[in-house]
Amino acid sequence: MNTKEFLNKLIGGINIYTIKTYKDMEELIKSGETVKEELTGALQDIRDYLGGQGKPKGYSKGTSYQDYDTIHGSRSELHADQYQRILEEARHLESMLVLQGSSLERYYKMKNEIDNCLNNNMGITEKVSILREKFTQEEVAELIEVSISTIKRVDRKNKENIMLSINK
Repeated sequence: MNTKEFLNKLIGGINIYTIKTYKDMEELIKSGETVKEELTGALQDIRDYLGGQGKPKGYSKGTSYQDYDTIHGSRSELHADQYQRILEEARHLESMLVLQGSSLERYYKMKNEIDNCLNNNMGITEKVSILREKFTQEEVAELIEVSISTIKRVDRKNKENIMLSINK
């Protein structure tokens, strides 16, 4: 697989230009996971709240009870418009959760492609040429665990090879 094929496969509909560094991508994934957890928690809070509606005060969420045994004056009930607003908010949170999940899947895919590039049997020259299209010399050195001077030398050789191929 040549460099262009790899990058086309890597990009695969993902706007890679919004992510400047590998660390940015890792931070974006981490914050995306946090947002996903918060959305999931908010949805669970709504479910718990709605599950407890209509029960007398003092009854726990998991307690089952017979309606005829309760004192009806101790219930707190929501009006229909309040239920409607809560359900709309839950739908909104669910759609945000779906969007967040699809974004995370794209970022996982992109990260996995970069990791595969780093872990496969490509030579250092090919790895550098692929990664230098999106990352700085320092970042490439960190990713493939070589010195910056090695990256600079490979970059210089790649530029010389390009110049030789143009002059032929």
